[in-house]
Amino acid sequence: MRINQYISQCGIASRRKAESLVLEGRVFVNGTAVKELSTQIGETDLVEIDGQKISPAKRHTTIAFHKPPGVICTATDPQGRRTIYDCLPSGFSALKYIGRLDLQSRGLVLLSDDGELVYRLTHPKYRIERSYLVWTSRELSRHAMESLLKGIDIGEGEKGKVKDIFLDDGFAELVLTEGKNREIRKMLHALHYHIEDLKRVSFANITLGDLAVGDYREVTGEELKELMSKINL
Repeated sequence: MRINQYISQCGIASRRKAESLVLEGRVFVNGTAVKELSTQIGETDLVEIDGQKISPAKRHTTIAFHKPPGVICTATDPQGRRTIYDCLPSGFSALKYIGRLDLQSRGLVLLSDDGELVYRLTHPKYRIERSYLVWTSRELSRHAMESLLKGIDIGEGEKGKVKDIFLDDGFAELVLTEGKNREIRKMLHALHYHIEDLKRVSFANITLGDLAVGDYREVTGEELKELMSKINL
C-alpha cells in the first residue's frame, strides 16, 4: 500500500498529515529516508518516523459513544471544560473521534484507532450519511425545508445542505452527508429558527439505539463489516 495509507493505518496521523511527514523527510523505510508519496510499503518493510518504528495495530478498536450535552469533542480544552475523553476509560485515550458534535449537542460519536476508517468516514468525497433529530421553537415550514434541501449559505464561502428531511411529532430528522462545523445550527439560524435540542442518532450504519447518555459500546461483528463495505475498506 502507499506510504501515507500505511501511516494512517498505524493510527499515527490522517493520510493528509502523513503526506506532510513524508515530504518533511521524517519517514524512513528500511533505514532510508523517503520523500516520494508514491512509495509502496510491503509486509516485510521496516517503517520509522523520527526514529520510532511503526506498524499497523493487530486489532483496531472502534466504539460508539453517547455524548452528553456540555461535553466537548477534543482531547484537551484550554478552558477546562469536560471532554469526551473525560467520560471514557483511560484505555480509550488513543482513539480518535470521527466527526465532532458541538458543546450543546448530544448523541452518537464514533471513535477509532483505525486511521483509514477515520479518514474515509470524515472525508466529504465518501458522502457518509449522518442523521440528526432537531427540536426547534416552531415547526419547519415548507419554505424552510425546501431551502435546506437546496442548500444555504452558512458563511466563509461554505454552503450547508440537507439530503433528506422527515417531520415527526415535535421534531425533524435531518440527514446530512458532510460534517461541516455547526452546519445544522448555521443553516437554521440563517432561516431564523432557534434550536432547542440537537441529537445525532446515526452515522453510516451505526445507530445510537438505546445507548444510555455517557455510555459506550464497541462496534463489532456484522455491524463493522457493513461499515467497512460502505467505505470500500
